[in-house]
Amino acid sequence: MKDTLIETSPLTLRRVTACSSAGRLSARIIRPVRRADAPPMVVLHGISRNAGTLARLFAPEAERTGRTLIVPHFPADTWPDFQRPSKAARPDLALLALLDLVASEYPDIPGPVDIFGHSGGAQLAHRLAMLYPHRVTALHLAAAGWYCLPDETMRYPYGLAPGKDAFAAKLVRRNTDALRDFLHIPVHVYIGTEDVTRDDALRKTRALDTGQGPHRRARACSYVTALNAAAEAAGVPPRARLIEMPGCDHDVVRAITQNHLAARVLDARTALI
Repeated sequence: MKDTLIETSPLTLRRVTACSSAGRLSARIIRPVRRADAPPMVVLHGISRNAGTLARLFAPEAERTGRTLIVPHFPADTWPDFQRPSKAARPDLALLALLDLVASEYPDIPGPVDIFGHSGGAQLAHRLAMLYPHRVTALHLAAAGWYCLPDETMRYPYGLAPGKDAFAAKLVRRNTDALRDFLHIPVHVYIGTEDVTRDDALRKTRALDTGQGPHRRARACSYVTALNAAAEAAGVPPRARLIEMPGCDHDVVRAITQNHLAARVLDARTALI
C-alpha cells in the first residue's frame, strides 16, 4: 500500500537490486517528473529497517524539490550488521555497488550523491563518506548512536588510532589518508533536544561516554565540535553544522512530521552552510 501511494503521485517508483562480493542490496528508486539539477539523495534507515516508511515520508519532498531518492533496504536476515564496515560485513561495498548500478541505469545521475541516514543509517553514512569522500557531496546525519571521530588519540572505531586488529588498521589508514577530502564535505547533524535516553539500542562503554558523551544529543555535539576542530587544524573551512530539533526524541517519523526533517534535508543544498 505504501508503494501504491507513491506510484499514484507525480513520481515513478522502481526497485533495483545490486549484487556484489559483499552481498545483495535492494533499493527503491523514486524519480520526480520534474527533476532538479542536483545529486540524488540516498536515504538510509536505522536498525528498525523502516525503508518503506522513509520512502513514503520523503517522497512528497522529492516531488517538491525535484530530487531523485535512492532508499536502500538492509534486511535483518542477510544484513544483521550494516551500521559500519567490519570483517563480518561490508555494507559500504554493497552500497557502492548499488550506486554504480543506479548510475549505469540512469545516465543523468552518474556522479556523487548526498546521503541522509538516521540512527544506524547515520553511522553507516559517515563511515562510508570517510572511506570514499569522492563518492559523497553532502552528509545529513540524524541521531547516530555514536561516531568515528577524526581523533588519533581514540582507538578505532571510536577514533582514528589503530588497534591490534589488522582489518581495522587497514580502515584506519584509508580513513587517515582520505581525512582532508572528507573534511571538505558539508555535514549536517540533526538531533532532537529530547534524544537523551540511554535506551537498549544505544552503545554504552566507558570510552564512548568519556570521549563522546552519555547520550545521542551529547555525542552529536561532540562530533560536530571534533569535525570543525579537525578542519581548522587541517586548514580547511569548517563545514559541520548542528541542527537541534526542539521537543524531538529518537523517533524519526516524529522528526519528519513535526520537525520537518525531510524538508530540511532536501532544502539544505540551497541554504548557506
